[in-house]
This record gives sequence, structure tokens and C-alpha cells, in this order.
Amino acid sequence: MVTKSYSFCLRAVGIVTIASILLVPTIASRANDGQWKWDGEWKLGGEWKLGGQNLNNTRNQATERYLKPENVASLSPKWVFTTGGEISATPAVVDGAVYLPDWAGNLFKIDAQTGAQIWSNTIANYINDPSIPPASSGTPYSTIPIAMSRTSPAVKGNKVIIGSQGGAYLMAINKDTGKLIWKTKLDSHPTAIITQSPAIYGNRVYVGVASLEEGEAFVNPNYECCTFRGSMASVDLTTGKILWKTYTVPDNGGLPGGYSGASVWGSTPAIDPKRNSVYIATGNNNDVPQTAKDCIANLSSPTPSDESQCLDPNNHVDAIMALDLDTGAIKWSNKLEGYDTWTVSCQFGIARNCPDPQGEDYDFAQAPMLFTVKNAGQRRDLIGAGQKSGVFWALDPDSGQIVWSQIVGPGGTSGGIQWGSATDGQQIYVAIVNTQSQEYKLQPSGETTTAGSWSALDAATGKIIWQTADPAGAKDEGPMTVANGVVYAGSMASGQGANNMYALEAKTGKILWGFNSGGSVVAGAAVVNGTVYWGSGYSRYGKGTFNNKLYAFTVSK
Repeated sequence: MVTKSYSFCLRAVGIVTIASILLVPTIASRANDGQWKWDGEWKLGGEWKLGGQNLNNTRNQATERYLKPENVASLSPKWVFTTGGEISATPAVVDGAVYLPDWAGNLFKIDAQTGAQIWSNTIANYINDPSIPPASSGTPYSTIPIAMSRTSPAVKGNKVIIGSQGGAYLMAINKDTGKLIWKTKLDSHPTAIITQSPAIYGNRVYVGVASLEEGEAFVNPNYECCTFRGSMASVDLTTGKILWKTYTVPDNGGLPGGYSGASVWGSTPAIDPKRNSVYIATGNNNDVPQTAKDCIANLSSPTPSDESQCLDPNNHVDAIMALDLDTGAIKWSNKLEGYDTWTVSCQFGIARNCPDPQGEDYDFAQAPMLFTVKNAGQRRDLIGAGQKSGVFWALDPDSGQIVWSQIVGPGGTSGGIQWGSATDGQQIYVAIVNTQSQEYKLQPSGETTTAGSWSALDAATGKIIWQTADPAGAKDEGPMTVANGVVYAGSMASGQGANNMYALEAKTGKILWGFNSGGSVVAGAAVVNGTVYWGSGYSRYGKGTFNNKLYAFTVSK
């Protein structure tokens, strides 16, 4: 069996990093966030219109001025809204209203000032698909596609765009009435879902398609693994018509034994109008042809490049990719892991439907960010994304070539790095889950921890500036948010007295504020006009604890 150890990843990435630094001139200073202002409706303001905050997916609220390191210690709830289920999405905050789905299958519109409900509806009503069970059919361990949404809403004009966990429906909802405008099924595979949060540019919606197939391969003894193919789609905002769809693995004819998987599921895609590109990242294969597995098994101490030689060049596994905004044509693809074929059966040591050899399950669980630095006085764009291996990668957006890479912490099946990083253009803020509770050293202190942690990397070089361990010793899965010198980070911590919402000083990593929300937090914070909107509760897959609260935090003015 071919496996890759943490030490192997250290050596491999170390070589890449050194080579990259030798090839790329030292970047001495950094630019601001460089967020695009190409579309009038998307100009920065006191709003949060999509999961990644802006087209660059940086999760940076660049216009925040009131909340700052000097006063966030005084954050307290302005109001608390109780939903029907847990919250894992980043809320959209637009025109004085908050839009948010929950795990009970609801979509809410809430008054941003008072916390009063304006309207609610259910995903089951929107999709109206008898083959998709209601959200109540799901359990914390369920791999059944159900009628709910976990995507962060995208809002433009009169439309709220969300995706479904059952049926892979993309939906446009009237933001004033809560009624369905259109729905489009993006994939007919029975395990297909939409987990990635959509982005909108011009009159198009961009979103990836994922699946629950690797879980179905474990729970269903009769399931013939595997046939799902990951993809990225562009949809007309007005009509819901699919304009293009690009698959991430070769055609398998709908039959087991071919290439499958490479889902597109993390955070929000980054849009680059300057290059007419959308940047995405992919997950592991669920299966590959036997000839490819035999080739891998015969390799001795392989590198990712060696492993890629055994695979079809159109198998874009664990890759960062650039696609043409208009056509979906693949401009470039950098496959950063090599071989990674895996299902949940592998996690539990069950041979049925676990490929041999098995991979590490080192998906990209977040989409790339687009940001700008300065190189010898010249501005340079980079794209960056974190991987479940614990490695953060920065690539050239024109070529896909590696500029730098950094091991931030131990990898694992749930990370490593999961749902989303953030950047203000000077530093990149990354959460480490540390699934297997490995011991590792924090930089620059040298202290050791077996917990999750939060880190800041130099955006130009990847150097670790600071690392802060989770004070409760918990895992840290959720996306980061940065605004005006403050980093907001969630924790899977649970129990009386355990904080699971934090504000850290962006410059030093010092914890400035903590709050016990009542349940584990994997949702991201949206910061708008001096208020932090943040959801709580995540007991999925046995990881954390239930809660069903949306908080609006502020400080006295």
C-alpha cells in the first residue's frame, strides 16, 4: 500500500518552497487587498453579498472602520435569532437584511438591525422533488442527500442564490418575497449535491458540484463504487439556464471502474475579470481505473509528479484550476497531490469500496483566493488556497506555477485546512483542524500543541508570522474572516465555559475576545457596519455539538 507520511509532505513541500524562493525574486512589501470593483453592484460597501465577501473570495471586509483591535473585547450580542437547525453558512447581509439557511432545511430573511424574521421558506418547497427526503430525514451521521442548503447565499438585484444538499439544485429566490424564481438541477447523479457557495459576476452564477458518493460507498453494502464526476458550472442569473459545465475527471460512461470524484465543494470560487478566469480547487478521486492503481502500487517512494504519470492527464484530482469565465475551457490545472483515491470505507478500515492503494483524502476544501502583493516595487497578483494536507499554496494566476508553499500544520481527513482562509493582502489567515490530534510546534514561539490553531502567513512569501493554539484544545474547521485589523475565527469547542467564537489581533494573533455560543462553530462571520453576524451549531458526523442560534454582535457606540 502506498501512503504519504506527514514527514514526507514536509520534505516535498520544503523542496518546492526553496525552489520557488530561488526562482522568484524576494517580495519586500505588500499591497492592499486589491479587490475588483468591475461591476457597479459589487463595489465594496457595508454589505456582505456572497460567501467570500467579494469576487476575490478574500473574506475581508475592507470597509469596516468601527470594530477594531482596541474595542472588540467589548463585543456583546445585539440580538439572537433562533433557527430550526444548525448553522454552517456565512450569512449574506444586504440592504439591511440577513439571509441564511440552516440544517433543518429553512431559508430565512432577518432584519439586520432588530433580528426580527421578515420571511422564511423551506428548501423542500423550492425544489419540490419527491425523491429528495426532507431535512428531518437526516441525522448527524447521514450521507443521504436531503432537502436543505449549507451554502452561503449570494445576493444580486432581487435574487438570492443558494444550492441544495439534495438533488444538486441551484435556486434563485426573490429576496423581497421569499418565493422561488427558478431552479436548475446541475447534476443527475443520485448522490450529487451543491456544497460550494455560489459567486455572481455580471449576469452569471458560478458554482461547483460535489457529491456524497464517498460516504454512500461506505454505508451502502450494495453500492457499486464509483461513478460521480465533479464539475464546475456557469448559469444564467436571469433564467437559470446552464451556460457551460466543465467536468474535473474523464468520462466514465456512468459505469464503475473509471475515473470518479474530484468534487468542487469548498467555500466560494474566485472571479478574475482581468484575466476572464474563475479559479476553483478540487477534491480526491473516489476511484480510478485498475491500471492506474496497479501503476501506483509499483512505484517506490513516489513524488506527486511520479504518481501523476500513472493517471489520465484529464483527471484533475486535488488540483487548483483556472477556467475561462465565458466558456468553461480549462486554461491550466496544477495537480498538487498526485494520487489521492479514497472513500469513507478507508477511514474505518473496511476493504469494501476502499481503493487499493488508498490515498490520504487531501482535498482542497476551500476555493482559491485572489490577492495582490508587491514584487520589487511591482504589483503582482497571486492565487492561494489551503489543502487538507495542512499545506497552503500560492500560485501564479496566469500560468498556475507555484510561487510559494507553506506547511501550516498537520493534515488529516478533515484537515489540515478546511472551509476557508482570509487575506487582507498583507497576511493570509488560516485555520488548522488537526484531525488526528498530532503534536506540532507553533511558530515563532516553539510551543507545542495537539489542538487546532490559527495562523497568519506573509502573503508575499508564505512565512508564518504567528500561530495561536485553540485555548480549549479543540479542532478549528470553520472559515476565517478579517476586518480592520481583527481576525474572527470559530472553534469546535463545546461544553460549559468553552468559548467557540473568537476575535484575534491580526498583527500578533493575540486573542482579544471569546464567546460561548452554546454549540460548536464551523460557520464564518460576516462583518458589516460595526456588527458581526455569526451562526452556531455543528454536530455533523459526530464532530461537535448542536446549537441553532444566529448572533449579531456589536459594541456600544
